[in-house]
Amino acid sequence: MVEIQKTVDGWVGKIQKSIMGKIEHFVATLFFLIALGALFAIALTHYWPHMSFLAVLVPLAVGAFAYINRAFAIAVFILFLVFIFI
Repeated sequence: MVEIQKTVDGWVGKIQKSIMGKIEHFVATLFFLIALGALFAIALTHYWPHMSFLAVLVPLAVGAFAYINRAFAIAVFILFLVFIFI
């Protein structure tokens, strides 16, 4: 388990250096994530208006779980990167 964590730390370090190396990339990533959240909220309220509370509840719950669980946070971050580059 420790070896996997060291490997993931190395990957995250490289990703962090590439994103944080230039402030414009970091800010662009933040705005892209905000836009994805807005699209999620728009789609949710358009197709299922009675479930619009999920537009706030789901990101809040995922953020709280990511704050508590480091492995989950890294996995979600990698999924975001894969989603961005596809």
